[in-house]
Amino acid sequence: MSTPETPASPPSAGAPPTASDQPNWGAYTRVAIIAAIAGWALFAIAGFSNLGAASEEHKHDAKSRFMVGYLSGYIFWFSLPLGGMALLMIRYLAKSSWGLLLTRPFEAATRTLPLMLILWVPLAVAVVTHDASPYWWSHDHHEKPEKPEPSMTSPGDKRDQATAAGKGQIARAHDRQEDYQKAIKEAHHAEANDIDKARYGFTSKDGTGFVVVGLVLFAIWGGMIFLLNKWGRETSAATDPAVVDRGLEKLQNLSGPGLIVFAITITAAASQWVMSLEPGWSSTMFPVIFAVNQFLTCFAFCLSLFLLWASRPPFKGYMRSKFQLDMGTLLLAFTLFWSYTSFSQFMLVWIGNLPEEIPFYLKRSNYHGARSGWWYVSAALIALHFALPFLLLLFRNIKLHPVKLRIVATYLVCLCVVDVIWWIAPSAPAHGSFPTWLIDVGAVFGVGGVWGVYFIHQLKKRPLFADNQAFLLPEGHDHGSH
Repeated sequence: MSTPETPASPPSAGAPPTASDQPNWGAYTRVAIIAAIAGWALFAIAGFSNLGAASEEHKHDAKSRFMVGYLSGYIFWFSLPLGGMALLMIRYLAKSSWGLLLTRPFEAATRTLPLMLILWVPLAVAVVTHDASPYWWSHDHHEKPEKPEPSMTSPGDKRDQATAAGKGQIARAHDRQEDYQKAIKEAHHAEANDIDKARYGFTSKDGTGFVVVGLVLFAIWGGMIFLLNKWGRETSAATDPAVVDRGLEKLQNLSGPGLIVFAITITAAASQWVMSLEPGWSSTMFPVIFAVNQFLTCFAFCLSLFLLWASRPPFKGYMRSKFQLDMGTLLLAFTLFWSYTSFSQFMLVWIGNLPEEIPFYLKRSNYHGARSGWWYVSAALIALHFALPFLLLLFRNIKLHPVKLRIVATYLVCLCVVDVIWWIAPSAPAHGSFPTWLIDVGAVFGVGGVWGVYFIHQLKKRPLFADNQAFLLPEGHDHGSH
């Protein structure tokens, strides 16, 4: 039987940490700066090497590959502020112990949204100027298919010509077949034109749709993040329990509708920023996968940071093994949710077997009858992003061991990077044998280093734990003793 663990008394548990107990912010910042410098250097070297190796007819694709790589790095780190916003809302609705303990990393992650808006500007400029844009629909050389002009020769004229040539009934039958084929082709072209009109209404070749939709999305997210941080700061600074309760109630009332708005807006972002990379690609499951990846990335990242500090003040007096067990279990739940949604998308595409959907998986598997490098990445994601963490997180002693759980969380962050690159990089035309994935890796480290510096700056602005809300933590039990 496990024995109850007596909660620490408020005076000792809530004592302010000394300078030696504070995280080494300077060391963290230096690591982020080094990552930024190394990442941007690799991004530039790999990108220009790929550009130099490209033939003249493929120069435009090589230039676009710069921004495709940049998009990979951007979309991954974009997961942190948006994932943090959604997890904060879940925290206020569920009133969970893990949510309270991870509130500060979540809040700091959300406050990096202004930086992500700045980093989004190069993508918008590339789309508007059509120079090195990662999106096929914004390229200057791309033209929408036009409905073919009807033939000037009527079927009757054709039959006369065929008769005059001595072809008789065979020629007339052949002409009728050509007429039927032409009618089918014209119908297909008309349908393609209609689809393009709908698609270009959302993306717009001149970039207006991309810019307008993006700015509206950032405004909505920024408004919700502003309120979450403003009310969260006021609630954390209050000393009157009644004021704390009212503040938490306001945050809870915002979070319910906020999650619905999050679901709608993230669908627009996933569709325009990632799904439109592939001509004809559409999936009702992909926005769900996009959101789940944000949950998993942000939760695993913030958990790995929290476990560095969990044994020291201000958490030392409040931390219980049950809380860490809950965090490990939630990490497993997000991993399973990612696996379920990813498999569901593949199953729906497999069953539908539609020509406009299957190229997404063909590029990432058995393309043109030969296994590409992306086939191995696809297989590795199944084994390493689902099977391995699933098996590891089933073990109670791993979830209760801070170092082991931190390793698993960090590992999942790395796998989420691979998953995002797998979404984006294969959409770029591949020419030659240059390892263009180095561009993606460089962008991930480059964008991540810049983001990390700003994140650390935001994280150290507030105390790591809102101890005036410690009453929300259950006493817990020591799962290590039996």
